[in-house]
Amino acid sequence: MNEQEKYIEQVGLFYEQFGLPKMAGRILGYLISSSTKNNSFQDCMDALKASKGSISGNIKLLLSQNMIEKHMVSGSRQSYYRIASDSLNRLIEAKVASISQFKVLLEAGLSLNETDDSEQKKELQNIVRYYAFLEQEIPLLKQKWDELNN
Repeated sequence: MNEQEKYIEQVGLFYEQFGLPKMAGRILGYLISSSTKNNSFQDCMDALKASKGSISGNIKLLLSQNMIEKHMVSGSRQSYYRIASDSLNRLIEAKVASISQFKVLLEAGLSLNETDDSEQKKELQNIVRYYAFLEQEIPLLKQKWDELNN
């Protein structure tokens, strides 16, 4: 196994830990480590030694998650794939949205029993405060990052 193949497998295993299919992670690893931005469906199949169905389903998943983007190359009728140019922004926005949604769910659950003074309720209230902190601070960190890079 060469270094690129090892890297692709590492990315596959990494994303598998977070609920994505390993093949989706492997596709990401391939696109990240590819020397070109123009990777066709066939290129993915060949490099990953995977079936058409596996590549197709996972490319659709990655496209729907805005992690990759499809583009065309002048003079070619094939579709090509690359890491989404604004994937960092999309990832941060999605994480902040999920933090906000989960915080609302926690708050709703806590409000069901206002008189509860248990240790569990105190721990959950602390988690809500932490999520509120993240909800506030992550966009500020992104803003600082944008200022450093402009």
